[in-house]
Amino acid sequence: MKSPISFEQFTSNPIGAVAFISVLAVGFLFYELRESYNEQLLNQEERIEKLEGKLETYEVKLDELNQKLLECLRVNNH
Repeated sequence: MKSPISFEQFTSNPIGAVAFISVLAVGFLFYELRESYNEQLLNQEERIEKLEGKLETYEVKLDELNQKLLECLRVNNH
């Protein structure tokens, strides 16, 4: 792969060359940060789905326990 800037261009305009390299570095860092952020979002979505599943299970169990408690209270009151 040929470099977009030659050594001669770098020596004739070092400030421009350093600015060009800096722009490339910032672009790469932005890309990496964005990919990391997207990966974290996907991981959090999976975690939320698992927690929602657990919550539904606990809600069903709570409803069952409430029904049993109501039955026990009715039996004891009569």
